[in-house]
Amino acid sequence: MATRPRGPQPLTESELDELDRFLMSSATPEDAMDLEELDGYLTGLACGPQPVPSPDWLWLVWGDTAEGRRPVRFESGPQCRHLLDLIERHWSTLVRTLRKGTAPMPVLFDYGEQGPGASAPPLPGSVWSSGFMRAIGLQAESWQPAFEDDESSEALTPIVTLAHADDPEIVAQSPTARQAEALVDALPDAVLALSRFWRAREAGPDAAGRSAVRVPRIGASDPCACGSARRFSACCGRSGSLN
Repeated sequence: MATRPRGPQPLTESELDELDRFLMSSATPEDAMDLEELDGYLTGLACGPQPVPSPDWLWLVWGDTAEGRRPVRFESGPQCRHLLDLIERHWSTLVRTLRKGTAPMPVLFDYGEQGPGASAPPLPGSVWSSGFMRAIGLQAESWQPAFEDDESSEALTPIVTLAHADDPEIVAQSPTARQAEALVDALPDAVLALSRFWRAREAGPDAAGRSAVRVPRIGASDPCACGSARRFSACCGRSGSLN
């Protein structure tokens, strides 16, 4: 008899494609994350110092600010719940992978040439690293010990460098294509080192119960993830509802 797998399952290729298509569709604001940035963002949340409740991080997936932006146009309540489930399953998979001591491979795109008159394509790994840095920004104070520790700050170097490659105040000289490739290759081990840093800080007499993996799902009374400013249960969480 086949053993039924426990817990949420990793997203399939078709589910990842479905999620990326929605993120890049006209249903979301122009500054919504794409799948690469989302993967970096969720990885940063998964390996960080403490769990962040879904309502505190979901809004940033759709753009930079929750003020003055239009809601995400989900087709229905079931579609909203389905897409939230895909995002939370991916987050949960990253958490479980890191807890097992395995480095997750980042989701990276080849953005190619942008067409006549367009700006140069982003540096490989820079979009993913920007997502990771946005996760750090949600818990900037909590992340400070990692920046102050020699080993973990070294692990942060490729992420910070790729995310801020065009900012001379942070990165003195933008990395070459070969240097960027080396930084991208270093990302999985860097993420695993950061996860181990935080897990080691968890280990102690006051750490009981904190290592359990739990998906912080959006609650009925939480703001709806579509950005409508209504409660989830009165918006996309209502059976058959439409925005």
